[in-house]
Amino acid sequence: MKKLLLLTMLMPSFLMAMHHKSEPIIFYLDMDIAEGKSDSVQGFVDYLVKTVKKTEPKTMYYKYWISEDKTKVSLMEVYHSNEDALFHMDAFDKASHKQKFIDTFVITNFQVMGDTSDELKEAMSAFTQDHRTLINGFKR
Repeated sequence: MKKLLLLTMLMPSFLMAMHHKSEPIIFYLDMDIAEGKSDSVQGFVDYLVKTVKKTEPKTMYYKYWISEDKTKVSLMEVYHSNEDALFHMDAFDKASHKQKFIDTFVITNFQVMGDTSDELKEAMSAFTQDHRTLINGFKR
């Protein structure tokens, strides 16, 4: 009886752990700032962060870094799932700021990390073919 009680108490925890075991989808971009655009980058990035935060509630992490000389920017985006990353790609494709993003930043490196679905790979094919799967690591 004690074993049955213990099993009953542990089962929900085990099932919840299995449910949350999936790894996120991570976008990592290195970009050059296009010629003549460096003065407007801060305001544009502020707009992008505000817009994504407001319109994409399942985006977990969305941050930009700029080099000291203000010529390069790195962007890191993290999504809970393929579906959330697809939502972002669809939103970006329809966004009024898409062309300004393309005109402001020259993507020099774009890695997608995680177990990406064929649908996500297809949605990203115009931007990157570099999809990487996890081979080892840990999270504290």
